[in-house]
Amino acid sequence: MPQNVLIATLGESPIIVTSMVKALREKKWMTIDQLHVVHPQSEEQLIDLGYEMICEHLAEECVVAQCVLPFPDTNSRETSMTFLQTLSGLIQSHEEAKDNVYLSLAGGRKNMSALMAVTCQFFECVRGLYHILDKHEDDPKKRNFHSIEALCDFGEGERSEKLSPPADDLILVEIPYPRLSNPIALRQYFSEAQSNPDAQTPIEIEGELNAFYREIFQQKKIEDLLDVYLSKEAYDQFKKIHGATRQNLMNCFRSMRYPQLLKSRGKSLSKAKTDCTPFKMGRTAERPFYYRTNGEVVVCEIALKNTTYPDIIAGRKEIWSKDHDKFVPVNKLKEDSILIVPLGKSPMVVTQTFALLSKREGVKIKKIIVIQPRNAEISNGVELVQEAFRRKFRKHKSQKDLIRSHEIPNIQDVASENNCMIYLKKLVSVIEAEQKNNPDKSIHLSLSGGRKGMAALTLFATQQANIDAVYHTLITDIELEKKIEEETTLDKLQSLTRSKRIERLFLDAYDESKFELFRVPVIPLRLLYPIVE
Repeated sequence: MPQNVLIATLGESPIIVTSMVKALREKKWMTIDQLHVVHPQSEEQLIDLGYEMICEHLAEECVVAQCVLPFPDTNSRETSMTFLQTLSGLIQSHEEAKDNVYLSLAGGRKNMSALMAVTCQFFECVRGLYHILDKHEDDPKKRNFHSIEALCDFGEGERSEKLSPPADDLILVEIPYPRLSNPIALRQYFSEAQSNPDAQTPIEIEGELNAFYREIFQQKKIEDLLDVYLSKEAYDQFKKIHGATRQNLMNCFRSMRYPQLLKSRGKSLSKAKTDCTPFKMGRTAERPFYYRTNGEVVVCEIALKNTTYPDIIAGRKEIWSKDHDKFVPVNKLKEDSILIVPLGKSPMVVTQTFALLSKREGVKIKKIIVIQPRNAEISNGVELVQEAFRRKFRKHKSQKDLIRSHEIPNIQDVASENNCMIYLKKLVSVIEAEQKNNPDKSIHLSLSGGRKGMAALTLFATQQANIDAVYHTLITDIELEKKIEEETTLDKLQSLTRSKRIERLFLDAYDESKFELFRVPVIPLRLLYPIVE
C-alpha cells in the first residue's frame, strides 16, 4: 500500500521538522507514514541530538529514518552535487515503491534548501514542496523554533511541548512549481546516457545542462571540469561577435569544460588538414575549433557563418602552444549582463554575487535589479548597498548608480501560496521586461538572496523566463561563514565607517579564495512543452 513520505532537511532546530509533520496533518489533513531526516555530519553531535529529539517525539506517529551527508555543510560544488544525488536517490526509491513524497525545505542551512527544488520536478511521486514559518519569529518572547541547545535546557515534558507548537502559530507555505510532462523519460536518459551512447533525449538538451543532470542521476562524479582558453586569434574573432550569438558561444565555452561533452559533441574532420576539432552547437551556426592538452581546452578558431570547414586553417598544437601566455581564459571574457537579486535581510548577497560574477566569470554587470517584498529592514539594506556602490565607484559614473529596486507592494513576506504566486509573477515579469529591453545582454540571477522559499521560486522563475542557469554563492569555510553572518547584519554594517563597510560588502576584508560561485543549470520551459500544470 502506498505511503505518505516526508523528506525534511535538519539544521539548528528540530522543531521545524516536527512542526512540518504537525502542520501537514492539521492544515492539509495528511498523515505522514515515513519521515526521512537529511542532515550533514556534525563533530559537535548537536544535530544527532536534534535527530534523537525528533525520533522520540514522533515515535508513535511515523517511522523516522536518518540520512547523514558525508560532510559538515553543502558549501561547495562537490558537496552540493552529493546532496542532490542523495536526495534524488532517496526520492527514486520511494517512486519505485509507488509512495507519495513531500519535500520540506524549511530545515537545515539555506544552501541545502536552495537546491532542494532542483530535483523535485523529475519525479511524479513528489506531491508537494513545502516551507514552514513561525508567526512569532521576530518576537524573542513568543518565537517557537528554538535551537537544539535551547531545547536541552528544558525539562522532558516542556521539551515535548516545545516540539509541538500551536497550529495557529505555524504558517505552512506550499511552493508552486511547474511539473515536467516527461520526468521518467528524462531521468532515464540522464542516468543511462553515459553507458548508452545511442540514448535519445526526450527533449533538446545539450551542453552544460546535459552534463549537470547526468552527474546527479548517475549518482557519481563524472569527471573533473577542464579549463577553457581562447587563442589570440579566436579571442579577436569573439570580440567582433555580439547579441544572441555571443551569448550562445559563452554557453558553448562553458559546456566545453565537461570532458564527456567534448567527446560526444566533437566532430571528426579526418579529411581536413588540421589538429583541431569543431565543437557542435545546437543554437548557432558558429563552431569553435579546439584542441585539448594537459587538462586544458584551447579554442583556436571560431568558424563563422557561411564558412565551410575545409576552408578553415586551424593552427597546429605546436604552433599554438608557443603563444600560451596570450591565451584568454573563458572566465575572463567580458559578458555584458543584468544581475537580478531577490533579496531578504542580508544585503551582502548583492555585493557578494556582483564581486564573484565580475571576478570569476568575467561578467560585466551593467545593471543590478533587486526584487524585494515590502519590508522596511530590506529597504534599508538596499539603500545601504546603493550607497556602497556610489562610494566604491564614485570615479566610474556608469557603475555608481548601478542598483534599482523593485518592491512588491502586495506582500511583506512569501508566507502563503498566494504570496508565492504574486512573487513569482513579479519576478518573471521583471526578467522578461529586461530581456525585451536589453536583447544584447545576458541575464544573471542570484539564488542566494531572500527566504528559502524565495530561492525555490527564483529557480522556477528562471525556467519560466527561459534562462539556462542561476548562480548560488557559497562560503567553503564554515567558521568564516559564521563570522560573515555575524559581521554583515544590517545593524553591524550600519555601525561601520564607510570604508570598512565597503571592504566587507565587496569581500576585500575576507579571504576570497574561500568563496565559491556555483552555477546551477535549469531546464528552460521552452524545452518542456507540453507542461502539465
